[in-house]
Amino acid sequence: MLLSIEVRNFAIIDSLQLDWRDGMSVITGETGAGKSIVIDALGLVLGERAEQSVVRAGTAQAEIAAVFSVAANSAAFSWLEENDLLDEQDIENPQDDCECILRRVIVAQGRTRGYINGRSVTQSQLKALARFLVDIHGQHAQQSLLRPKEQLSLLDRFANHDDLINNVRLSHQQLSEIKANKTRLEQQQQQRDSQRELLTYQVEELRVANPQLSVLETLEQEHKQAASTQDRLQLTSQALESLSVNESGGCLPQLSQVIAQVNQLSAIDPSLSHLVETLADAESLLQEANTDLNNYQQKADSDPDALSRLDQQLSVFHDLARKHHVNLAELPAKYAQLESELEQLQSDDEALLAVNSQYLEAIEIYNKQAKLLSASRVKTAKLLGQLITEKIQPLAMDGGQFEIHLHQRESMAAVGMEDAEFMVSANPGQPLQPLNKVASGGELSRISLAISTITSEQQLVPCIIFDEVDVGIGGATAEMVGDLLRKLASGRQVICVTHQPQVASRGHNHLVASKSKSTDSTTTQLSLLDDTQRVNELARMLGGKVISDKTISHAKELLKFD
Repeated sequence: MLLSIEVRNFAIIDSLQLDWRDGMSVITGETGAGKSIVIDALGLVLGERAEQSVVRAGTAQAEIAAVFSVAANSAAFSWLEENDLLDEQDIENPQDDCECILRRVIVAQGRTRGYINGRSVTQSQLKALARFLVDIHGQHAQQSLLRPKEQLSLLDRFANHDDLINNVRLSHQQLSEIKANKTRLEQQQQQRDSQRELLTYQVEELRVANPQLSVLETLEQEHKQAASTQDRLQLTSQALESLSVNESGGCLPQLSQVIAQVNQLSAIDPSLSHLVETLADAESLLQEANTDLNNYQQKADSDPDALSRLDQQLSVFHDLARKHHVNLAELPAKYAQLESELEQLQSDDEALLAVNSQYLEAIEIYNKQAKLLSASRVKTAKLLGQLITEKIQPLAMDGGQFEIHLHQRESMAAVGMEDAEFMVSANPGQPLQPLNKVASGGELSRISLAISTITSEQQLVPCIIFDEVDVGIGGATAEMVGDLLRKLASGRQVICVTHQPQVASRGHNHLVASKSKSTDSTTTQLSLLDDTQRVNELARMLGGKVISDKTISHAKELLKFD
């Protein structure tokens, strides 16, 4: 429950420190006195969006701090524990209840800051903890109740089937991602078909040419050899002529003559016989060289069309290189690149087939999860409709009926397969019609209050705040509303800002908002009333500024409701 709140430099509050009690606390005051400002301040410390304009004029920052009592076995205690935001003594004694301090600082010329138990936290962390501490039903809840989105949200909150909603949301997210990929591949399919036709032609053309690096290197080497054939033949002929026959007789004939002469010499001088062997070896080597040159000459002269043929082959590769805007050495890499692109196109086609299968599977998963959510909503809609019907009938809507109709959506959505529509019949015999078409302001207030009390009873939040939700009602109906709120306070803390004396009289505690003015500022204060002050405040609410004995008597009668 809320133990205390301290507010500084917020709107028209200079400084306010207020302790809260168990049961039902009502806040009243003159119009414009600032009854709801403290509720607005509490909303900020609970993580609502803050604007710099709330900082009191002439000050640098506004500061709000709220102290809550947190039960040891509560969801709030578990959240604090999971987020490492418990004080050390609370960690050491987890079986005991603890106090939790929430603080918000709004800087006029800078960013807001939030704290839980003295540790800096984000706005989203404040909001996450707040849902376990306080349930605020604000002045504008009635109008939001007319929106279809809020009607579905309210039904889901009452059902408390967050897991089902999360499963539907995740399955829809997966379905959307697969659908987006499927659409992309389908849109690119025509482009791929055209690109595939071109790539297939280019790859086939290169495949036939076979522009492998080793092939190109061999071809260039052969072309170089073929281009030098005439020079090689001429040099070979000259070498053969020098070896065998020329004007001087040639190397081999001359060597034969030398060998004969040395043979004769060695016959005279045997010490020169080794020269005969040396010269014979030389002759053998020259004969071998002569044979090799002859063979080389025949081979070089055997293919006179080689150069032309090699020119044609190289011309094909040069043409392909120019066609693909690369040099000859880069042509093999270009061939590999085009092959890879063609394979990727084929892979995209296979991916489209796979994604079509995934899409059908994702639809099946979504439908399964959405049907589970739908079944829960149907069951909850029937129960909630019955509970609200029972709640509104004592509130001057005797014979009234309330139902929640679920309508199938035309397309799959992250929130499920249906929308909710609140239907009401305010009087017996009248047909059910949409809430936003038939409910008057007073009826809407009563229905809103009935829904608020029912949902609060279900959620078991320790502190519930009603900020002027009883607008548009009065008399006996207001008394019933007050009784309803007091009954709700039997199990938790209820804080109610009200204009209705019948509602205010039902509170266990009564606070009044007052506004004081000086020459340069206006200040709001909240004060706890004693019994006498409370009678006077109720009399003011009943009769206005002039308080008569009759209004005093009426005020005292209101307090005798038990």
